[in-house]
Amino acid sequence: MDARLIGLAAALAVARAVAAVTPASAAEPAAPGAPTARVFAVDDGVRLRRGDTARAVALGREIGAGAGGGDIPLSALRGETVAVQLVVVAAQAPVDRLTLSLSPFLEGAHAAGAADHDRMAGQPSAEPPRLSAFRAHYLTVAARSRNDRRPAESLGWSAGARPRDGDMQGQVPDALIPIDLDPGTVMPGPAVPARQSSLFWIDVEVPAEARAGGYRASGSLSTGEGMVLCRFQIQLQVLAALLPYRATSVFIFYESDRLQSRLGSRAVAEPQLWQLLHAHHIDALPPLADARDLARLHDALDGSLFRAPRPGASDLPRGAYQGPGAGVAPGVVALGAYGILGPPGRASLAAVEQMLAGLPAPATGDAPDVFLYAIDESCASPLAGDWQRALAARPASARRLLVGQTCNDPIDQQPVDVALVSADSFTRALPGLARAAGRRAWIYNGFLPRTGTLLLDADPRGLTANGWIAAVMGIERWFYWESIFWDDDNRGGRGAIDPFTTAENFHNADGDAALGDGLLLYPGRQTGRFAARSPGADGVLPSIRLKFLRRGIQDAGLIALAARERPAETATIIAQVLPAALDEARLDRPASWESAPLGLAEGRAALRALITRPDPIAPADIVSIFDDLAARRRSAVPLAPTLHQARVRRLLAIAGSGIAIAFALLLARRARARRRARSA
Repeated sequence: MDARLIGLAAALAVARAVAAVTPASAAEPAAPGAPTARVFAVDDGVRLRRGDTARAVALGREIGAGAGGGDIPLSALRGETVAVQLVVVAAQAPVDRLTLSLSPFLEGAHAAGAADHDRMAGQPSAEPPRLSAFRAHYLTVAARSRNDRRPAESLGWSAGARPRDGDMQGQVPDALIPIDLDPGTVMPGPAVPARQSSLFWIDVEVPAEARAGGYRASGSLSTGEGMVLCRFQIQLQVLAALLPYRATSVFIFYESDRLQSRLGSRAVAEPQLWQLLHAHHIDALPPLADARDLARLHDALDGSLFRAPRPGASDLPRGAYQGPGAGVAPGVVALGAYGILGPPGRASLAAVEQMLAGLPAPATGDAPDVFLYAIDESCASPLAGDWQRALAARPASARRLLVGQTCNDPIDQQPVDVALVSADSFTRALPGLARAAGRRAWIYNGFLPRTGTLLLDADPRGLTANGWIAAVMGIERWFYWESIFWDDDNRGGRGAIDPFTTAENFHNADGDAALGDGLLLYPGRQTGRFAARSPGADGVLPSIRLKFLRRGIQDAGLIALAARERPAETATIIAQVLPAALDEARLDRPASWESAPLGLAEGRAALRALITRPDPIAPADIVSIFDDLAARRRSAVPLAPTLHQARVRRLLAIAGSGIAIAFALLLARRARARRRARSA
């Protein structure tokens, strides 16, 4: 058997064996002298509520407080970020405070010698992996996302795909508070309520320049009284392959004025927001209305905001960037987001030409897609067509500007260069139909069961699945409508919220209410009426949902690397992880990845087993690979029946049953008649 297939089988066997481990329940009474809490290492593919103690025990690896502690084995490609969760399960008494300590990574036994050799040779040392750790903050989910007239439906799902209350309600973790911040203002004690759980999230980022091989970092978790709950070692194996940065394009809007009003200043927060999203392989999309906006964001738009510090630097200057995609400029830029430029007139056309003239060239990589966001969700508006005609009469620089709108009309009937089509209407044939019509089709937001959704009261694995969907459906770019929607200021909105206390953040005039919609980032500082609940950071804080979104984008990179070598096997793995998506999925059923033959973590392990080449993969090659996977998908996976087809099939089934019953009755009558004739 091929060695790579043997590795694939072994990886799947290990993943399934780990998933099958179910230790004793965490709810058992504590014996005299037993520890005040138990600690479990859980992978980054599951979200555990406070009350999910039995799941933590079943899914995790227990870590003790003895001298040997416990090992947490991880593996990652160069350029990849992986994560682990430490879940603390309290016994009969609460745990008042928790302190997490981590040491830097050390390379294998020969690390010091290798570093000395680099210095003697005059070469910079290879960058070791980096650790960052967070406390999870919990929100209470009681009422669900819904529509007033159709409570089982929401902006994030059809009625048939609605996540069950029992799986989503309760105290749900989302905001991630860096461990160097005092959590007391937003997370009053105890740190772990009695018979409940709390978690720490640990990111392990492997620089692209890291050396392949083994690394080790040590850590411990202690109570406020100094009692050590656990000691552990993160055993990281860095693989030789290089994960591509931003293998599939995701961009997310934010409103810079909201940063100013909520945090009191955007001078530090806005660049930090860009860097945070960039570190998660995501482009930020600001409202660009004039040349002053371009000047303020110059360093972000040309990529210099993401330049890495000097290798080996220990004291980083304020605002220095450490993370993937060093120096890479955004892949997409929108002028006049959400139609803020209005119709094309003398002033708006002049503003567009000034912005185009001031748009910096990227320091590295290709030029971005620059489009004018003409209008939002108003297909009847003439603005997109007006802008196309106005730009056609302007200088060559303006004529190169794409015109786009969010609209679900047939793409060949839209007067645009780019149609942003919502996830509930996007089909797997749409990218090809758009190309045939001389247009481009991008997807926005999410809708179960076709794609994952941003909503807090849904399984965040759907956001990871979106990366797989983009790769296998040939989706060029994925747009999420907002990231800091803290003010609920839509038409029909109910006003500003404290996102650390209120889960239901979105309302509109159509009767929709949503939890966590357009809210992937949390304010690190709050002014005004919410000032008392301020974590004390000048920027924004990540969420667990943002981490799941990053995992899916990185998985798209693994898919590209695996398919470069073994496309058929890669397509098979994807089909097992993602049986149905977009218009392959039936709206009356839950999302397919929730009960797929292969889980996302198992599929990821299977992809890794196919990757052997260490050389980088070019962006153009990724596009070709994804197009090939999309073609394989179309030939192998059928579309779901449309609602009309489903109705016709039900009617035919009913009619068929009626005919069968009538025929059976007729046969029975004839049999009775024959019996009577014989007896006579």
